Amino acid sequence: MHIVELLAASSGGLSLAAMTEALQIPKTSLLNHLKVLVTAGYVNSRDARYTLGPASMRLGAVIASDTGVLAASRPVAAELVARSGETAMIATLDERAADAFYIDVIDSQQDIRYSPRIGSRWPLYCTGLGRALLAFQHAGFIRRYLAETDMPRRTKQTIIDRTRLQRIVEGIRATGVVVTQGEHTAGAAAVAAPIIERDGSVHHAIGIGVPIARLEPRRELLIKLVTDAARQVSWTLGGRGTRSALPAVAGASLPRSDEASRRARIARPTTKTTADTPMRRPR
Repeated sequence: MHIVELLAASSGGLSLAAMTEALQIPKTSLLNHLKVLVTAGYVNSRDARYTLGPASMRLGAVIASDTGVLAASRPVAAELVARSGETAMIATLDERAADAFYIDVIDSQQDIRYSPRIGSRWPLYCTGLGRALLAFQHAGFIRRYLAETDMPRRTKQTIIDRTRLQRIVEGIRATGVVVTQGEHTAGAAAVAAPIIERDGSVHHAIGIGVPIARLEPRRELLIKLVTDAARQVSWTLGGRGTRSALPAVAGASLPRSDEASRRARIARPTTKTTADTPMRRPR
């Protein structure tokens, strides 16, 4: 594997002498390893230089195909369900439609639970995962969304005032977590956080759906479980987790209101929105 890694870092290939020096192993031993790797197709030998072979390329493609967001997030989401007792959800941002698209759901075992449908779409302005996605886009996207998007009132709790929503977005950017209650579905709450990728961008969010009655007694615990889960998936994808990566995902800064500054100081979410699906009893 050291041989493969060394060749992967060299665009033009290496000679036997150069590899011996770099790896600090006897030339005879290295040559024996290279013969095996060449036979298996992991290394090519041409004009006294060694390069990666097609088998190494295939192995890299196989590994890469299994390290996407779903592969990174599913075991973390399963652990989140086990520790929280609530349904875990993963959503991705559909920029063209400007909504949250659910790509994975793991149901809780509670008698009353959330059962969102994989493939369903939910608005950004009044759902937990939606706000987690919205808040960590570039300032231009956020401004356009808040200025142009229709925002029907879903429940009595739905916040549709655009100035207030901007302050909520600023608070989410400051704290790195969303807590929403009853804005999309009465009695439904959510806790969500962004998944931050290697380049600092946010295309996905992870969260839980929970009845409001079960949220408040465990609010701080559930916030910690969700933010830890988001940080773990972010790390797996090469990101740095929520708080430390905020400057990278923020893009051009939004103007900060006094309310957003206050929320940043107390470092806890105070927004209220919904979980993304109605509660229902299992059959």
